[in-house]
Amino acid sequence: MKGQDDFFSQKHIRLLNLATWAKYLAWVVLIIFALDALAIFLQTQTGYLNGLAGNVNFLTIFKNDPDIAIRILLDVLGVFFKGVVYYLVLKGLSLGLNMIVETDINYRENNNREEKQ
Repeated sequence: MKGQDDFFSQKHIRLLNLATWAKYLAWVVLIIFALDALAIFLQTQTGYLNGLAGNVNFLTIFKNDPDIAIRILLDVLGVFFKGVVYYLVLKGLSLGLNMIVETDINYRENNNREEKQ
């Protein structure tokens, strides 16, 4: 562990911890938004079906009222794609922080090699 302490500074360790948190939080955010999109779909479909009599599914709604079905799909896709954007931002943050740490370490190693020559 002593060799790793010499290799990484405290700033590197903080950045790597933040990158790790962002990487795992990205998956949590994506799952939460996917579940939210599913909940919105079920809630909207159920709310529409409560006004109708009989056994009706989404395809029947799409046949009878395509404007309502399209609205339901757009609401669901809007929430889901918002989650995808947040996921990509957090993954990009994680990868960017890792790149910053690696670039700084490589730069320091190159400077150490030049000083020794």
